[in-house]
Order: sequence, then C-alpha cells, then structure tokens
Amino acid sequence: MIWAYVDGGVSQGATSIPIDDGNGNPVSITASSGDRVLSKWQSLWPIHAREEIKVQLGKYMDGFVDAGGQLDGIFLDTELHIDATKGIKHDPRWDDSSMGIDGVSWKEKLAPVTIDEVINNNSGSEVDKWTKQIDYRVKVEALNEAVFDLVKQDFPNIVATDWNNSGISESAAVPQSDYNAVWHPVIFGTHGNYGLYGSLRTLTSKTMGEYRDEGPLPYEYGRHPFAVTRWQVLFARTMYRENNGKVQPWLTYEQLCDAFYCVDVRDSPYYEELTRHLVLHVDPDVPFLYFNPHGDGASDDQQDLNVNSVLAGINEEVNGETFSLHTTSNPKWTEDPLATAIDLSNKRLWRVTVNRLDPSDNRDITVHVSNGDQLTIPGGDVGAWYESALNEDLTFSYTHPPVENRLPDDSFLDFTSNAWSDENGNTTVTAGVSDPDGGTDAYKLDANGRMTFRSSGIPVANNVSYTFSVWAKGKANMKVFAGQNTASSRIGRFDPDFDGWNRTRITFNPGEADYVFIQFDGAYRTIEVYHPMLNEGEREGPYASPEAPSPASQQISLQKGGNLVASAVDPTYPDLEAVLGDATSAIARIKTQDGQVFDPSEGVDEISVWDPEKAYTIYADTLVSFDIEGTALDSREVSLKEGWNWFPYMDDTSVAIDQAFDTIQNDLVMVKDEMGRVYRPAQSTNQIQSLEPGTAYKILLENRVTLSYPLE
Repeated sequence: MIWAYVDGGVSQGATSIPIDDGNGNPVSITASSGDRVLSKWQSLWPIHAREEIKVQLGKYMDGFVDAGGQLDGIFLDTELHIDATKGIKHDPRWDDSSMGIDGVSWKEKLAPVTIDEVINNNSGSEVDKWTKQIDYRVKVEALNEAVFDLVKQDFPNIVATDWNNSGISESAAVPQSDYNAVWHPVIFGTHGNYGLYGSLRTLTSKTMGEYRDEGPLPYEYGRHPFAVTRWQVLFARTMYRENNGKVQPWLTYEQLCDAFYCVDVRDSPYYEELTRHLVLHVDPDVPFLYFNPHGDGASDDQQDLNVNSVLAGINEEVNGETFSLHTTSNPKWTEDPLATAIDLSNKRLWRVTVNRLDPSDNRDITVHVSNGDQLTIPGGDVGAWYESALNEDLTFSYTHPPVENRLPDDSFLDFTSNAWSDENGNTTVTAGVSDPDGGTDAYKLDANGRMTFRSSGIPVANNVSYTFSVWAKGKANMKVFAGQNTASSRIGRFDPDFDGWNRTRITFNPGEADYVFIQFDGAYRTIEVYHPMLNEGEREGPYASPEAPSPASQQISLQKGGNLVASAVDPTYPDLEAVLGDATSAIARIKTQDGQVFDPSEGVDEISVWDPEKAYTIYADTLVSFDIEGTALDSREVSLKEGWNWFPYMDDTSVAIDQAFDTIQNDLVMVKDEMGRVYRPAQSTNQIQSLEPGTAYKILLENRVTLSYPLE
C-alpha cells in the first residue's frame, strides 16, 4: 500500500495525483475524487475505527450478556498512537472549532506549534505538545466512547480507572524520567497507566546528574527499591487527586522483569511495602488489580499467596472497616521516610516506610514522630504501622544506622601511606588539604605527567555488589579493577570533574575475584580526595557534607485576582509548572516586570523557570496555594534601579518595613503592595507596616541602591 496525501499542489476535483513511490521515483495514481479531505484511514479523528470497535465489541457483549455474564470492572490494555501527518493540515476538520475541544479547533489548540514542526522534529516541545493535546485527548475520548460507554449500556455500575474522560489537565504534573513535569491521561488499565505498571524508564540509572543542569541529586535515585516505591506512590497520589479518588493500582507479579518492571524492588521487602501503599490509595468502589499470569516465564500460586497475605494484613489493621485516604499530597523527592495515612471511624492509621541503604539490613531503625513519640522499624523490615488521633497530622524522621566502611584498615584513608603507590613516580601527593567538613584531612593528587595512582589489593567476597565512594574535587579518572595489583580487568569507572566537593561513587561486582584495587589516573590531572568508603551493596554511605543546604519548604497562597509574590526558597526543580503543581489549573496568567508571560490557556510560557530573585504577578481564578520545595536562600544582595522596581521579599520571617528599608530611606520615594497600600517615609505614611514572606512589592527609587539580605 502506498499512502497518498492530497496536498496544496492538487486542485479540488483532480483525479490524477503525482506522488513518490517511497523510493524517490515519481509515479501517478488515479483517485475517485480530489476534494482535499483525508481518507478515513488518514484522518486525525479515528471516527471510523471507533465505530468499527463499537460494532465488534457490541457483538461480543450481546453474546456475553446472553450467556449470563456479569461484570464489575473493566480495564483496557492498548498501545495506540496518533501520528502527525502532512495530510492533516489539509483536512477541513482540522480548523473547525466544532470538531475541536474547549471551544477551539485542534489547529488553535496546538498553536503556536504547527503540524510541519511536529513532523520535522522527532522530539522536543512541538512533539510533546502534539502528544499531550492531540494524541492523548483524541485517544481517551475515542476509547471511552467505543469501549467504556458501550459496555456501560449493559452494566451501568461498572468501574474503571478513567482519569478525566476529556483529557487530563495540566495540573497533574508528575516528574518523569527526564525530570520534566509532564502529564499523562489514563484511559483505563495498563499501558496508558504505565506509571503504576512499574516503569521507571531511565530513572533506573545510578545518578540523576545527566538529567539536571544543576548537577546530581544529593542522594541516589535509580533502581533502589525505596526510590521505586516513592515514585509509584507519588504517581498514585497524583491520580487520586485528579480522579476524585478513583484509582486502580496495577500491581505486577514479583518476578516480572521486562522493559517496564525490571527494577530492584523485586525480591526485597519493598515489594510488599509498595503493595501496602498502593492498596491504601484504592477507593472502596474501585478494584485493586493484580496481574499474575501463570505459565512459562511467569509466576505461580505461591506469589498469589504472598500477595494475599499482605492484603490480609491490611484487612487486619483496618479491622474490616471502609477507610479513606488522608495523605493526598505528593511526597517530597527529598522526604525521608515515606508516610501514607488513612482515616478510619475512630483513628488515623499511618504506614511509615524507611529508606534502608541495604534492604536486607537487620538492624532496628528508630523513627521519631513529631508528637514526641517513637516508632521502631524492626531489623529486616522496611515499614511499620502507627496509630494517631483522627485530627492529628504528623511528620516522621530518623537517622539511618551507620554503614560499615569495608576498607581493611585506616591506612586506606591516608593517601600517603603504603596502601597507595605511584607506579610511574609522576604523582605528587599533598596532605593537609581543606576538606568538606571544614578540616584539613583531604589529599591532593597532582600529576606532573601521566598519573597512575593505585591502592593495594582490597579483599572482597565473590559475586557481591559493592560501592566505592569518595569525596572528590577536580578532575581525574577513577577506576576499579578486579584481582591483585597486576590484574587488568576493569570492572568499574567514573571520571570526576568537579569545581567543588562532590560525593562520587563506583558500583561494581567483583565476580569470582577475591581482591579489587582502586586507581586514579589521567594525563596532567589534579584531583583532591577525601574520606574513601567501601560499602557492600549498591548505595554509597550516608555521608553528607555539613555545608550542604538544608531542605526548605514555603507555601505561597493566592487570592482570586492579582497577587504580587516572591519566595524565600530556591526550588529544587525550578520548572515553572513543576513549582505550581496542582495550582496550575487555577492560574490564568503570570507576568514579570520584564514583560515575560506565562499563560496556560494560550500555551505561552516565556518564563519557563521560577527564579527566587524575581517577583511575579500571578492572576488566579480561585483561591489556591502551592508549595515550593528546595533550599532556603542564604545571605545575598539585590540591586534596584532608579524608578519603579518589582521587589521580591526573600526572607522567611516578617520584618518591620521601616526597619527593612532603613539603609535606603534617603533614596526611597514609595512602596506599594498588591492591595494598593503605600509606605511613604517622607510623608510619614505607613499602611503596610511589615514585609511578609511570600510577597513582593513595587518600590519607587530616586537613585540606584543595593539591599543586603536578610533585611534587618
């Protein structure tokens, strides 16, 4: 079959159409009409396919009902995609608002992106917008009408995971594998709902550095079971909020290992823990879906019994009561531990899960509760139940037991000892270098020529995963070799290249080797190193620089109408829609003093990221708030020009306005807040009284000035 597109070069009514045969050869075909309307097989709107599905499924349902079949729920496993094609732009329906959505045509919905841009780009914002606005919405609408609505004619009470029939709203922003905030509609069932199917995509890598311009996360993400569990719970809660509680988690059997679910939660206590958290998100009217096909390469009855045991344990905890989810907000990416709470008739029940660096660690972990109580996670377990009063909101924290450094003796910490050698005599080792703890216990390895600086043999167990980690500053090659010093079988490598101190690591498995050695090398390289550790397992030790900023959070509350706001927190994920989160759907427009605009209804985003050193006017349709998660802003200066300025208040506590601007009183003419209240020191007018966290102000100055934070 040769696909022929009727393009602008063909006149209406033409019957002879020149095309390419697919190999660069011009051929001519004859058409019955040339009315510049796509055939049913090329149309963007799957009208004909939808009607055909209805016919075929209708025949099946007739037989199903005649046979006495009963139906409680429905899920659909489908992999559909609507490609952008050159012919779509010539379909009259493309520019017909009556055939579009939200009162506009599909052409307007896609604007300013064009069909040609989508076709010509394999990825990027053009393709992303096509997928969101066209592929997903059309697909959801068609499948709901062709399958779900048809089946409901015979079984009106069936349930399904139907996440917004008309297409998912952009408030359902969930960080994905590339750490952009994206949103996915869920039809009903699996592949459209791949988040709960177990996929982490490229999050299975060992570092997030390649996905974040600001560098690696301060902790390992990737395939670790706790990371999988947290990501799945985040996705479930987003679905819960967007679908009024109707969530149908899809749990796969433990042994499943394919492109979707080959992650390390399998064969660990986190599999059962993930099951518990997902079940707590299930609405009483929606079935919990467990997928365990028996047969070649699949699972068996024992897996069913194991899952049933977990479900029975939950039933025992709730004592057969119907419960409702209380914890509907997304867990923070840096939050540790993970907690999910449900409300019963007379109490609130929490499931608290900790991040064990080694899931098989048999030491108890003490979790501190914000009400002064303590909770013990027994050795070998990763979670426990905790009861509180119905109206009690709690937070949990803990310190992980220390991880054993498996380097054989202290000489491996001292890079000038006999445990380390320079084969070529070209490496100068300098002790007493400033370290990230504020001391002078780091070492500098400086290559005047070719550096090859290696350790003695370090004994290891066969076929066990290890992580070698070290603080590094500078540039060099860092490698692990299996065997004694004379061996050359490299089993791990990482090339640090850091301007400042960073904890870096190599995870490796020695196989049948009894010894490994560590090597730093490189031509004309200089690297500073500190506190090497060798740990069993695929995690670095819980060792953080005391200089690392503390996590911080700030809630920005918006009134209906205009709001002049700023933040005292630098967001960890500054993408604007990721910062706004669920509040995006209530935002009509955002403007900066520079005239940049964010308008979700028009698909305009000139702001892109949240800058804590800027002020923003946010126009909200309703009362709404959003939380900015990141690090508290430290001391800094802000320069203000002569004339009007939008001034971001970047402190996290209130300060009297006359005190805040005491150093610039001679240059200050007027301050205005979002309510129109003014502060004019020359006229002794003070309607504002104090600067408040989360707000910004308009300042009129006679001269350029500089203010230093914190304002006092």
